[in-house]
Amino acid sequence: MRASGASALRNGGKMRKLILDINSPLWRFMGFLGDLVCVNLLFLLTAVPVVTAGASVTAMNAVFFKLREKKDNGLVRDYFRAFAGNFWKSTVIWLLYLVFLAVCVLNFNAVFNTAFPQKKAVMVLLGAVIFLLSAAVLYSLAMLARFDNDLKDTVSKAFVISMLCFPYTIVMLLLMGAGFLISIESLLHLLYAFAFWFLIGFGLVGYLCSGLFLRAFRRFTRREDLEDVMPGEQEEQ
Repeated sequence: MRASGASALRNGGKMRKLILDINSPLWRFMGFLGDLVCVNLLFLLTAVPVVTAGASVTAMNAVFFKLREKKDNGLVRDYFRAFAGNFWKSTVIWLLYLVFLAVCVLNFNAVFNTAFPQKKAVMVLLGAVIFLLSAAVLYSLAMLARFDNDLKDTVSKAFVISMLCFPYTIVMLLLMGAGFLISIESLLHLLYAFAFWFLIGFGLVGYLCSGLFLRAFRRFTRREDLEDVMPGEQEEQ
């Protein structure tokens, strides 16, 4: 009985330490969740006009890059600094993407409702264009958060990296696409999805993608810039 009582006391002490110690794994995990929720709300706040969504994605990437490398100086401060610093470049890329995406979707819809021999081939081609365009934009917004290049170099390098790191690109687009498709599967799923995306969804997906972006960028340089890495060039491993 004494041994059992002593064991219970020890277990209770460990539990209290786990709960009360702010450096315990439990509190670190809770802090991580809090960071995701905070970034998620900041993203929603700044992306509401839609036109500013590109700058919001760039700012979210910048915050998560710093979090992963333990270089953050405060989430809110880092977020709005990145948002303001990359606003024009991000917005130009985002608006051009929306225009081209709208054109592709309209053409896809027109082809879908028209009967002709090459219909399937044209639909596949349009789908591939949308995929490549989306990949280039995703990497462009991430590169703006990480590197200092002009707009033309950013987009061209982003496209090359997205193709050379194709497995990462597939995983990121699947993360986003699967989350969206599951959300609209039914009304019940839509209600659950609304709560998920409102509270933590965008932050969670952004955090997962930020790790893949960093792995992709490190394939090309060990330094924190890509200014000398031209499309098609890769640092020797």
